[in-house]
Amino acid sequence: MRSAITKYNLHRWLNNTCKNLSFLLMVSFCLLTLLFTHNVNAQGVAAGTNISNIALVNYQINNTEQSTIESSPTGNSSAGLGKGVSTDFLVDRKVDLLVTGNTNANVTPGDYQAEVTFTLQNQGNAIQEFDLIVDNLLTSDDFDSNNCNIEVTGVSGTPVSGVVLPTSGNIKLSPDQLASISVQCDIPLDNVGSPILAGETALIGLIAEVVKNEDGTDTTVTTGSDTASNIETVFADDAGEDDAMGDGMHSARRTYISSSATADPTLIMNKTIESVVDPSSGNTAVTGSEVTYKIQVNTAGVGNIENLVITDPTPMNMTYKLGSIRLNNVNQTDLSDSDNTDYGITNADTATINLGSFAAGSQYEILLTYIIN
Repeated sequence: MRSAITKYNLHRWLNNTCKNLSFLLMVSFCLLTLLFTHNVNAQGVAAGTNISNIALVNYQINNTEQSTIESSPTGNSSAGLGKGVSTDFLVDRKVDLLVTGNTNANVTPGDYQAEVTFTLQNQGNAIQEFDLIVDNLLTSDDFDSNNCNIEVTGVSGTPVSGVVLPTSGNIKLSPDQLASISVQCDIPLDNVGSPILAGETALIGLIAEVVKNEDGTDTTVTTGSDTASNIETVFADDAGEDDAMGDGMHSARRTYISSSATADPTLIMNKTIESVVDPSSGNTAVTGSEVTYKIQVNTAGVGNIENLVITDPTPMNMTYKLGSIRLNNVNQTDLSDSDNTDYGITNADTATINLGSFAAGSQYEILLTYIIN
């Protein structure tokens, strides 16, 4: 079994090693290693940290021990401690982030603000501000959600100063911190006029993009050569599902899965008396009076109504008035022709109106007249 090494034991080993090295030029290694046991998180030494060290050399001439000489970036030959100058550089800013999608969501057509969740981790070595972008129009799915909203519901550890949760804006994260993100979208009743079937899916993507440094300046990649006295910026992010490597972004997808189909279309038909006109131009229902009926067909929902045919048999003790059929205020013939209405041809003693197939949501009105025998 591999034994654990405590930070105390690591320091003691390093210190003893440094003391026992006969050639003190190796002190630089020891100092650097000791430094990296401080101010370190899982994502590395913090950006802007000054790395500083001095190498020392002891030597003899004619078996006589000479004074220690310390190093200097420009060279030093003056003997004695304190005569050297440290070699310094600033740790650069490493920009890295990871977006992870959690479980998918089962939904029903018409659901309001259905939720899927993601996490965002700052895997860089500096406080960064991230913009969050939702993409609900991804291809290779069956339908699209709409009216999407993003909310950061929590972060691991103590939030960066100024961050108040929950928030729907950008989020600042320290190195290693994780943000919990809720994406909520409306599920449509239909797929652009077609039903949504059980098992069909809608993809939802979340993209996080680094936009600001801790001091509020824009985060941009440093071009040109590295300078020891400056903090350069390097994009070290991997490619996500909808972004490229090294672009300061990362992305993941989740899926809305329809657990039921869009409801079938509904149809309502009414038949009422529109008017009664008697032979004396009154409105009494006597022999010879003309009674006009109104038939209304109202449809709702999503999908198509197919092969709809209305038949209206002539009432007992009445006679059909020739040429009286009107469809949506347009006169129809009694013959079997292109208007798809007839009287007594398709069905004996019956008005037949063939509306065929049409999209749900359509309405039709039919007027026809019979005479009291």
